[in-house]
Amino acid sequence: MHHHALDIELKKLGPQHVNVEISYSNLGSVYQRLGEFKEAKQFYHHALDIQLKKLGPEHVNVAICYTNLGCVYERLGEFEEAKQFHHRALDIQLKKLGPEHVNAAISYSNLGSVYEELSKFEEAKQFHHRALDIQLKKLGPEHVNVAISYSNLGSVYEELGKLEDAKQFHHRALDIELKKLKPEHVHVAVSYSNLGSVYEVLGEYEEAKKFHHRALDIELKNLGPEHVNVAISHSNLGSVYEKLGEFEEAKQFHHHALDIELKKLEPEHVNIAISHSNLGSVYEKLGEFEEAKQFYNIASRAAQSDSVYVSVLQIPIVHADSVSKSLRQKSRRI
Repeated sequence: MHHHALDIELKKLGPQHVNVEISYSNLGSVYQRLGEFKEAKQFYHHALDIQLKKLGPEHVNVAICYTNLGCVYERLGEFEEAKQFHHRALDIQLKKLGPEHVNAAISYSNLGSVYEELSKFEEAKQFHHRALDIQLKKLGPEHVNVAISYSNLGSVYEELGKLEDAKQFHHRALDIELKKLKPEHVHVAVSYSNLGSVYEVLGEYEEAKKFHHRALDIELKNLGPEHVNVAISHSNLGSVYEKLGEFEEAKQFHHHALDIELKKLEPEHVNIAISHSNLGSVYEKLGEFEEAKQFYNIASRAAQSDSVYVSVLQIPIVHADSVSKSLRQKSRRI
C-alpha cells in the first residue's frame, strides 16, 4: 500500500513534495516494525532530505525523523551515529517544545539506551531518570511509556550490578503492561525477557527459563520466526540451558539465533559475534574442541574489527569455565 502510494506521488507531485516525504516516513516505519532496519534507514534518510529542504533544520518533524534514524542506527549496532541523531532530536525539542514535553522524554529515553550500549551506564541512568520524571508528571504512573522507562532503568541497574533494584523496575514495568496492554503484546515479551536476564544473573535459572520461554512464545506469534527479537530470545534461552547443563538444547537455541542474525543484521553486528562466541562455549562443553575453536576465532576476529565492539563483547579463552553471554531486549517505541 505505501509503496503504491509512493509511486503515484513521485509521478504526480515530484520527488521533493511533502506527501512524498510522508510516504518515505511511513515506509521506514513499516520496515522498522518488520525488523528490516537497513531498508528502514534508507527510507528515513529520503524523508529527512526532503524535510530539511522544505521545513528547515529546526522543525519538530525533523526532530521526529532524527529520532527514527537514531533508533534504526541503534538496532544496526551503529551506536555513535545513533547517539548523534538522538542528540540532534533533543536539541530541537528543547528549543521548540520545552524541557518537560513528552517528546523530550522520549529523546532522553533513547539517549539512555544508546549510552547503555556504549557501556556508559551512569550517563544512561541519568537520561532514563529524566525521562521517567517527565513521564510521571505528564502521563501519570500507569502509562505504558512509564513502563518503558521502568524497563530501561531495570536494564541499566542490572549493568551496574544492582540486581534487586533491576528486578523491581522490571516487575513494575510488567505490572503496568499487563494492565494496559494485551497479555501477548510485544512490550510484555520484552519485560519477560528482561526479567529472565535478571533471574539468570541471580542464579535462578529455572525462573529465567520460564520468563524467556514466555517472551519467545509471544514474539513468534506477533513478530514471526525471523525477527531480531526472536533471535535475542533464542540466544537468551541458549545461555540459560547451558547454565543448566543442557548443552544440546543450548546449541540448538544459539544456532537458531545465529541463523536469524546472519539474515537480518550487518555482518559486523555485535550480536553475530556474541552468537559465535556462545556457540564456541557450548561446543567446548560438549568436548567438540575443533568446532569450539572455529566459533571462537570468528568471534575474536569480529571483536577486533571495531573498538566499540571490543568493549561490549568479551571473548572467552577456551577453558572449562567459559559461558554464554546473554543478550537483553529493551522496550522501544517502534
